[in-house]
Amino acid sequence: MTEPDPERLFEIQSTIQSGLRVHARGERRVQSVQLADDLSTIYAELDDTDLPTEDGVDDVNYFFSTTDRSLQRTRKTVEVVEDSLDIGLGHSKLARLAMTGAQLSSGVALVIATHNLLISANSLDLAHGSVESIQDIAAERFHEFYRAIGLFVTEAILFATPINYQIAWRGTRYLNNRFLYSLRHSGFSGTIDATLKGLHRLILSEIHYVIRGIVPTGLRAPEEFVTYLTSMATQTLALLWKFTDLGVGEIRGKAEEIVDEYQQFVGNTYEVVTADVDVDSVIMNTVAQFRDDLDFFRLASPYTDSSM
Repeated sequence: MTEPDPERLFEIQSTIQSGLRVHARGERRVQSVQLADDLSTIYAELDDTDLPTEDGVDDVNYFFSTTDRSLQRTRKTVEVVEDSLDIGLGHSKLARLAMTGAQLSSGVALVIATHNLLISANSLDLAHGSVESIQDIAAERFHEFYRAIGLFVTEAILFATPINYQIAWRGTRYLNNRFLYSLRHSGFSGTIDATLKGLHRLILSEIHYVIRGIVPTGLRAPEEFVTYLTSMATQTLALLWKFTDLGVGEIRGKAEEIVDEYQQFVGNTYEVVTADVDVDSVIMNTVAQFRDDLDFFRLASPYTDSSM
């Protein structure tokens, strides 16, 4: 497995931040809905043979590496996202591959991320069509859409030095979680491993800023920093619960570890002097919120959709 070099990873960080911040300024929801609408036209080109199912495809890598339509769709998606966020994601390289009739055998993760983004965009577009005002769309719709963008951007830039995740197909939310877990526990060593784990935190952080309409300097306010730490720790706990053998008795200790990680991450990444907060209270709130979410997920179907 090829390790991406640190400079490429730094480029990813900068691109995610600059791109998502476009949607964090001004009428961010209007911009996001417009991007989702543009992407939904690409989604409309999909048919049943384009989408693998959890039970119907054993080898996801094989499926995508032998489907040239996936390359064309990925190229179109990259072009739309580049234009919307005003960032470079390698569209020219994909265009050259498409012209030569090549198959995307080395970019399986990018193709899956493309499908993931298109599904999320279509969900947001449908939600927009079902309400009278953009403000009536549930924040979770935008949360999943921004997350899908962040993961798509990551994979697009890593395409030159790909990380081929082995992922089973089980819908947008599952894929979002699986990608983030792969970033957090990438299997690389040393500095590369630490940087990829940092991407996991960065994606969640930038989504947090977009949703709340703040900038990192806002974390100087105690209430914002408490909200940030609780949100980040709860989401990360959910990932660990889903994909590892994390036990109930380990939840509080893991919450302490994660909260400490995010405290250090904010200082190192954004160079912000954060507010003094009651860390014990944050940990208690995180554990309580996670347990509430866990009770809900146990009652819900794996395919239960979020409200509009």
